[in-house]
Amino acid sequence: MRNTIVMGLVFTAGCINAPQSHEAASPKVAASPAKPITTESVAPPTHALDDLDAMTFDCPKAGLNAAAREAAKVPSQGTYQFSYFKIISDAHHATYEVHFKSNYVGEAELQYCVSIYCQQGWDPAKTMVGVTLMGSETPAAPCGGHGNEGKRKGP
Repeated sequence: MRNTIVMGLVFTAGCINAPQSHEAASPKVAASPAKPITTESVAPPTHALDDLDAMTFDCPKAGLNAAAREAAKVPSQGTYQFSYFKIISDAHHATYEVHFKSNYVGEAELQYCVSIYCQQGWDPAKTMVGVTLMGSETPAAPCGGHGNEGKRKGP
């Protein structure tokens, strides 16, 4: 008798854990014909920053990279990430303001002034890039020392 009860329990446990299919119980409903989505207007997926790369000239890229190399050298409890870019001068003597913000609360924002000489046919490998950490003691002085921010043109 004991063997019969044990065998019954093992058989019942095996049936409970067996995979069950309910396909036969539910009637199959045909999917309604939907209008296909055209992918002509959908932009293809991009890799990394391909779109930004296509829209950015080599000179600003060189300036951004130089500032990023300097920001990477700063000891931090968190990680600094790019947060701001401004073209101060886009002439041959280009000047950019680049900021990096830490994801660690309480760390100061790094603000760099980048100066680079760019002209048609320039070689980024041979061009000197000046990267200066901007101090918070003179926030009114713009990067590059042009001093045109806040000045009104005209009479």
